[in-house]
Amino acid sequence: MNVLVYLAILVVSCLYAGMRGGPPERLAALTLVAAIIASVFAPASNAIRFQGIEYGIMAVDTACLVAVVAIAIHAQRYWPMWMAAILLDIVLTHALMLTPSLMPWSYSVMIAAWNYPIPIILAIGTWRHRARLQTYGSDAAWNR
Repeated sequence: MNVLVYLAILVVSCLYAGMRGGPPERLAALTLVAAIIASVFAPASNAIRFQGIEYGIMAVDTACLVAVVAIAIHAQRYWPMWMAAILLDIVLTHALMLTPSLMPWSYSVMIAAWNYPIPIILAIGTWRHRARLQTYGSDAAWNR
């Protein structure tokens, strides 16, 4: 997967959420940016990346999942549930590496491929927030 394409999508969606989104969108954008920064500093588990479970990246993905689940529980939005489901798939993909027959290449591709929809979901959630503001004049951010 092309890292620059992903980062471009991520930057655009996070900037859009940061500038035009409500509190849940902004918090999710901050979570995604923090996860990317933490992933850069996550230590490799093996001499060659993705030859076994990447514990550092798995920890970052798990922390991101926990944060997004918290947003999903408290936000008056549907999109965090979709994002949490994809992050759960990513965390479970790490667990698949316990299977000795799984090829390291497929592990790295699965981790990368699952990440692409996440910033797109954030952008769609932000767009829907703007549409609700336009239509109703307000948009409740959090559950009571």
